[in-house]
Amino acid sequence: MMPPPVRKYLVSAIAGTPDVVECMLKDVHADDPRWDFRPVPGRFTLREVVAHLADWEPIHLERLQRMVTEDNPSLPNVDEEKTAIDNDYAHSDPHGSMEWLRGGRQKLVQQFQALTDDEWSRRGNRELIGEVTVETHAVFIAAHDGYHTRQIAQWLLQADAALPGK
Repeated sequence: MMPPPVRKYLVSAIAGTPDVVECMLKDVHADDPRWDFRPVPGRFTLREVVAHLADWEPIHLERLQRMVTEDNPSLPNVDEEKTAIDNDYAHSDPHGSMEWLRGGRQKLVQQFQALTDDEWSRRGNRELIGEVTVETHAVFIAAHDGYHTRQIAQWLLQADAALPGK
């Protein structure tokens, strides 16, 4: 188990994601073509990345709450491609998605901050992954955030090089 100071940094990193994403995208206005630039076929655009991050907030929160309140709950997989289509990520409002991400992340961070030492070791069983602890769940969230913030940075650099006038 991680020492409490390490968990504190982990929760701080999770809390900071909306700030990082917002800062990275602050100059990308509503009509900017970079929102829909897709440098890699089959991967999310910037618009879709932000919608995806926002959509995961209630999923992260529900999984956390279930692990804390239930004994080894079964945590079903989420089909990300189907969710992107069902929730029409391609036509989402990225600024609205940012608000949703920020609000959801506040709730999630409050739950992490309220955990007792014993609750960090509570377990659940994630479909396709296996047994995870609350601590592992937090690491997964930070890693997921890092994956997508890196993707945002790469997409912005590639869009700036590929799109005229950028």
